[in-house]
Formats: sequence, structure tokens, C-alpha cells
Amino acid sequence: MDQQAVNKQIKQMVEFIKQEANEKAHEILIKAEEEFNIEKLRLVEQEKVKVKSEYETKHKQIEIKRRIAFSNEVNANRLKVLTSRDEVLTSVKAVVANELGKIGEPSNAAYKDLMLKLTVQGLYQMMEPAVVVRVRQSDSSIANAIIKDAAAQYKSGTGKEVTITVDKEYLPKKDDTVNPCYGGVKLFTPDFMTAIDNSLNGRLDVVLAQKLPDIKIALFGRSATRRHID
Repeated sequence: MDQQAVNKQIKQMVEFIKQEANEKAHEILIKAEEEFNIEKLRLVEQEKVKVKSEYETKHKQIEIKRRIAFSNEVNANRLKVLTSRDEVLTSVKAVVANELGKIGEPSNAAYKDLMLKLTVQGLYQMMEPAVVVRVRQSDSSIANAIIKDAAAQYKSGTGKEVTITVDKEYLPKKDDTVNPCYGGVKLFTPDFMTAIDNSLNGRLDVVLAQKLPDIKIALFGRSATRRHID
């Protein structure tokens, strides 16, 4: 083979090698571009998921804060309503107590008979052979005047004797700033271990406790959302 033919063969081999190299480089470039696009898409999707997760977290936090704020507002309003109702009930009790104070005046002709009835009722509740009666100091003369009749009525109803003693200690005065007493009696066993509160205050508390549901309905109406009235 002459030199010209050799050179031609060498040129053809070089061209073939260059073509193979170009094709290989092109393949590598395409594959790299594909891998780049895949990785870019993966990163974009990953970022989307991250952003969505952060948004959902923030949205949940905002919703939780909104619900807490709403709940706090509802509770605050409910507390205001309950406080207002308590103030109304306290006012009602004060009005009734004021009227009881008028009934419990020693100058009231009917008060002596009321004291007798309260004492007899207490005797029936205690059913003891000896009872100590405690009253306000202003009612001590009335108490001493009724104990004989009270014992007689008790014996008539039960057939049992009872000894009634007026206590030397007194119930608080009507104008007591801490615990005013509007009248009535408290009965004790001689050892003061058992007591019956038949003071007008005690009777008022009992009546209010029993009638509280009806009083609430009368003052505030029936609750549309509750079956029972506290």
C-alpha cells in the first residue's frame, strides 16, 4: 500500500474516532441533561411539598389561635352573664331579707306567733328530751314567753316531755355587718353537737335552694340549650 493510501486510511480512522467521540459526548450530554431535569423536577416537587406543609402548619396554627380566641370570648361572655345573674339573685335575696327583717321586728304582733311555730317545728325535728334555744338578744323576752307553750304543743303532738332552755349566747343582730340575723330560732342539744337552724335566715336559704330553678326561670326564662336549670 502506497503512502497516499495509508494516509487515507489514517484519515478515515481519525474521522471515525472523532465521530464516535462526538456521538458519545452527545449521549453523555443528553443523559446529563435528563438527569438534571429529573433532579430539578424532584427538587421542585420537594419544595412544593415543603411549602404546602408549611402552609398547612401555619393554617392549622392560625385556626387553633382563632378557635382559642373564640372560646375565650365565649367563656368571657358566659362569665359576664353568670356574674350578672348572680348579682340579680343576690339583689333578690337582699330584697327578701329586708322584708324578713320587717317580719322579725319584736314590735310586730305576728312575730311572737311565728317564733312559737318555728320553735315547735324545731322540737319535732330534734325529738330530744332537752333542747337549748338560741335567739337574738332583742328576741330573748319573746323566747322566754313562748317556751312553755312550745313544750306544751310538743307534748300534745308527741306525748313526750321536753325541757327548753333559752341560751345565754345570742344570734347576731339584724344590723350585724358580717352575718346579720333577721330573727327566728336555732335549737341545739345541750351538748351543742346537734343543731336545727330555724332562723329566718336559715329558712330563707332553704326556700331559695328549693325554689332556685323556678326563680331562675321567672327572672331569666328557660334555657334553650339545657334540659335542667341549676
